[in-house]
Amino acid sequence: MSARTKITTSSGGGVDLVLPTDVRELLASLAKQLAELIDDPESANDPGLTRLFPPASRDDPMEALGFEQLMGDALRAGKREAAAVLRATSNASHLNAEETLAWMRCLNDIRLVVGTRLDIQEDTDIEALFADQLMEQAALVYVALTELVEMLARAADPT
Repeated sequence: MSARTKITTSSGGGVDLVLPTDVRELLASLAKQLAELIDDPESANDPGLTRLFPPASRDDPMEALGFEQLMGDALRAGKREAAAVLRATSNASHLNAEETLAWMRCLNDIRLVVGTRLDIQEDTDIEALFADQLMEQAALVYVALTELVEMLARAADPT
């Protein structure tokens, strides 16, 4: 993360953000892309969405279907809402506690989608991804999102 990036605990609650304009624009764009992916009926079998919405039960397809019918729309709406909050506050210098949580949820969801596309596993050598020109940009985004989520979490709960 750039030295120009700073996320700190705000004395009035929430967090204060110092982010470069290009990072803010990228985050807003990624949040928009996430919402579009969630809403795209063509992407129902996208591995990234499967990662965001895993079946409630792998052993019982009927239980998984029942859970999807009961909770699927609410889960998608929550992710869309978090993306909307990030987009609406992408230029903010301060986030309240609710906005901070929305940012963390959205950024982590984007991170999971990118990580799935990069096939990140526990034993993946992230540094090796930077050596591959086709993967380098996505790996950079993945690492940056991971750092941002960690920074937000530390600033949101400094104890």
